[in-house]
Amino acid sequence: MPMPVLSSLISCGDPRVALLRDGDIAERGPVLLWVQRAQRATGNLAANLAISLANDLGRPVVAVFCLVPAFPGATHRAYHFMAEGLRELPDAFAKRSVGWELRVGEPHDVIPALARDLNAAVIVTDQNPLRVGLAWRSRVADALTIPLVAVDTDVVVPSSLFPKEEWAARTIRPKINRIRHDYLTPIPTTRAKERSAHRAGPDPLDTIAALDLDRSVGPSPTMTGGSSQAKARLRRFVDGPLARYDTDRNRPNVEGGSRMSAYLHFGQIGPIEIALAVLDAGGDGVPDTAVDGYLDELITQRELAINFALRNPNYDRFDGIPDWGKKTLAEHAADPRPVIYDRETLDAAETDDPLWNASQRQMAREGYMPNRLRMYWAKQILRWSPSAEEAFETTVWLNDRYFLCGRDAAGYSNISWSVGGRHDRPFPPNKPILGLVRPMGMGAMRRTFVVAAYIDQQHEWNGVTNGEG
Repeated sequence: MPMPVLSSLISCGDPRVALLRDGDIAERGPVLLWVQRAQRATGNLAANLAISLANDLGRPVVAVFCLVPAFPGATHRAYHFMAEGLRELPDAFAKRSVGWELRVGEPHDVIPALARDLNAAVIVTDQNPLRVGLAWRSRVADALTIPLVAVDTDVVVPSSLFPKEEWAARTIRPKINRIRHDYLTPIPTTRAKERSAHRAGPDPLDTIAALDLDRSVGPSPTMTGGSSQAKARLRRFVDGPLARYDTDRNRPNVEGGSRMSAYLHFGQIGPIEIALAVLDAGGDGVPDTAVDGYLDELITQRELAINFALRNPNYDRFDGIPDWGKKTLAEHAADPRPVIYDRETLDAAETDDPLWNASQRQMAREGYMPNRLRMYWAKQILRWSPSAEEAFETTVWLNDRYFLCGRDAAGYSNISWSVGGRHDRPFPPNKPILGLVRPMGMGAMRRTFVVAAYIDQQHEWNGVTNGEG
């Protein structure tokens, strides 16, 4: 009896599902779950689809992660955080009766080879919106002889429902809010009926120790990777800072945010799980303003950034800013700069701005910076650079070098907003250097938080004498 084609077994009308390579299911062999961005065993719609297909076919499931030796822009810090999370996955998947394999190499080589080695029947993967993830999936699909399907499991509202680039939060927000509750439902943790005992591959921390990585940026001393860590941090947030999120989110001198961005970036927790926990806290008495404010950041702003990465090929380049931003910056290209700092001075946090230095040091030390300061930090680089183009490149370089959530759609969207007005509007009157790009200077910082207190906190961590006036 011929085996069915993949498209007959999946819901092709589901906007979260993308059929990348159709074809007949192989007569035997496991379903292969290619873990990319969704580096978690639960709260994972791609894993659920793999298990559902396997149960329908009477096959086991094997999850595989391909550890790429040189991800663009990633340092030892990023690899270490990722490896801490990967260490949890063999046992976590085993609880769902799913096998595990870790391999090192390029996906277009590793995934087809493993599919042949295991005689895999079909491959299920998740979606990464950056060009590197798109390229991986395309090249793997071209190299396969079995079907491949991808699931959009790291957003709340499926990205395919927004096929064009959205102009701003105000354009995508009503579209998301109309339907987001249709997707805010718990993701079940099903089990594979055919248990896989397959477990292969090296320890991920031992593996990265042997890689030729940029080790000048070491692991964060304040954040540890992994789904267990993500869930614990989420619980601390909803039990504490969430209740004051609407007032404390823009106060870097207090712990007002969730610090979930790194865990979302590596897919160690999913946005649906976070959103449901926040909504549950709202039912327990957390103010609606705090819940609504956080969900707007988690869903509207984050998925606007993902839309930007998917629909604008220049999402991480100066060419990706809007035409009005390019025009106004060009008109002010010859404006005198208050000072020009080279990349080395910025990297070392040796400017004459104590607040900027403190935020840069926090980023360099921890791999984290409060969101309010990220905007100020980027706009100051624009004011101190010989050109807007160079400012953009420097900001991306620092972002990707230090942030645990670097190399991410949200970070690139923030840089494009800060430097060139992407997802914003012209903000008159014309200003030196920035033109019509929205300003965010020291006055705005002092109106929202105690600048000296934040600087003192960072000095305490770094042992630097306070220079704030």
